[in-house]
Amino acid sequence: MQKIVLILSFIAIITGNSLAQDANRGNPQQRVINEILQKGTQVQKDSLAKTFIDAAKKATAETELRQYYNYLNNMKKADEAAVVLKKATKLYPQGKMARDKDISKYYELTGLKEKELQYQEILKKYPIKNYPDDGIVYDYVTSALAKELVKDGQKEKGLRYLDNMQEEFWRAQGYFPIAEELLKQGDTAMALPLIEKSVQDALKFIRSEVQDNKAKFAAVGYPQYAQTYADLLLAKGKYKEALASLEDARSIVPNRAAEFRPAYARALQMVGRDLEAFNEFTALYREGQFNYYAPIENLYLKLNKGQRTGLDGYIKEQQETLKQNISKHVAQIMTSKETPAFKLRNLTGEVVDSKSLIGKVVVLDFWATWCQPCVRSFPGMQKAVTKYQNDPDVVFLFIDTWERDANYEQKVKEFIQKNNYSFNVLFDDKKTDSEIAPQFGIKGIPAKFVIDKKGNTRFFLTGSSPYVDYIVMELTEMIELARKG
Repeated sequence: MQKIVLILSFIAIITGNSLAQDANRGNPQQRVINEILQKGTQVQKDSLAKTFIDAAKKATAETELRQYYNYLNNMKKADEAAVVLKKATKLYPQGKMARDKDISKYYELTGLKEKELQYQEILKKYPIKNYPDDGIVYDYVTSALAKELVKDGQKEKGLRYLDNMQEEFWRAQGYFPIAEELLKQGDTAMALPLIEKSVQDALKFIRSEVQDNKAKFAAVGYPQYAQTYADLLLAKGKYKEALASLEDARSIVPNRAAEFRPAYARALQMVGRDLEAFNEFTALYREGQFNYYAPIENLYLKLNKGQRTGLDGYIKEQQETLKQNISKHVAQIMTSKETPAFKLRNLTGEVVDSKSLIGKVVVLDFWATWCQPCVRSFPGMQKAVTKYQNDPDVVFLFIDTWERDANYEQKVKEFIQKNNYSFNVLFDDKKTDSEIAPQFGIKGIPAKFVIDKKGNTRFFLTGSSPYVDYIVMELTEMIELARKG
């Protein structure tokens, strides 16, 4: 049921019904509840949970039972939440909670055939038309099934199920992973329509006069859809069409124009706008994307009639500019404060005590398997780990936190093994210590800390560049400064 609780929480945020927003509307009771849930002591939280449990025993309306169930589940009172769920499904066998329970069964199944049968049973027992406000609940499971079918080679069937998608503001998020799977299989013909739909759906909300949470959410994925669409056009040799599409995208979301730069630079190059392409590739290089050296070199030679005089100096100048920008940024975030102590176990069950690391420079990276910015930063983090692997004075610890799945340990192990990361991963799961992410003041991940040899935090970063060489240069700057104390 945890998956559905997360989905419902997401719906609450999108539709403007979150606890925090209710509190801002002046609901005193919700304000108190929200305050306790976020900042209350354990005694206050236990007292609040008892209040919910007692209230649920008296409640008969499904809306009330659902609210108490969600509260208790989010407070990790699984047994108490299960009692509320049992009562609700008995009173309302075709209600939303009964439906959500059956949807949760889908996510627990492992066989594709069983999943498809469960999905069909859900649609039969709980027709979508009977729940007009919950389209996204169905969309999540529809997209999940469609992707599995496509991955299994049942592409036509998987795509047919996508006709059940309901929410325009979200369905691009359902289409796009399936399009990516099709692209992995080399099927651009089937992928292209899904990407085009993704772009169109996002644009509908971006261009809407009503810029609500749904519009903002739809806009988030647009650069990725537009970039992939342009990549496909480029792969098909439709360079002018790709360039036109990218120029539109850059004008539609100018604040995110940098995200289109790789495809934009290539499109400019392919249509013969060499100087503009050269400048765009240079900008990419200056961001720490050193893999663009080859097109810079080729265009430099072309623009200078085969002469490479000055190229090495030009490249060195870009690297120096990047280094100066990183140094300036790092200087601005330098601090010195006591680091919370912790004892956490790693993938092999060994407990790592932070006190044993005094005398070393320690890099902490808080992450989760579901966190895409975390995952995107890992190639760069791996390169940094490799750079310092023979340095006994530098230690990297990757602290897995805020995982959402019951089998998170296995999932984490498989993720690390699959990607061949040589990371020392620790579990922030309250099994060997209290949850430490809140003690570090973390409000979002990835969150990175660099700790000096005395055990003081010298640098703290939320978020991460996805660029490998930038990550290595930035971490190197912070590690070496922390080493000096």
